[in-house]
Amino acid sequence: MIPVAGAVRIGETGVHGFRLSIPFLVLWILRVPLLALIVPVVFVAAACVLVNPFKAVGAVIGILAALKGTHVEVANDDFSMLLNIF
Repeated sequence: MIPVAGAVRIGETGVHGFRLSIPFLVLWILRVPLLALIVPVVFVAAACVLVNPFKAVGAVIGILAALKGTHVEVANDDFSMLLNIF
């Protein structure tokens, strides 16, 4: 299952700072028209390099599904950033 939401927290180290929640469903709905334009290009490109386009699309979906549960935190003495993908 692809991730459905994410959260970003940016601020000073030791302070909670600014938090932004991102619903990925809204982003997927906005990308549907762009996706309709890209799919034929992907199939032609895959045919040119002799790659099965269905396996290539499956690999991309697998990578997106593997992002669920990602937790990245970067911090130094003055600044921190936290990214969670649900």
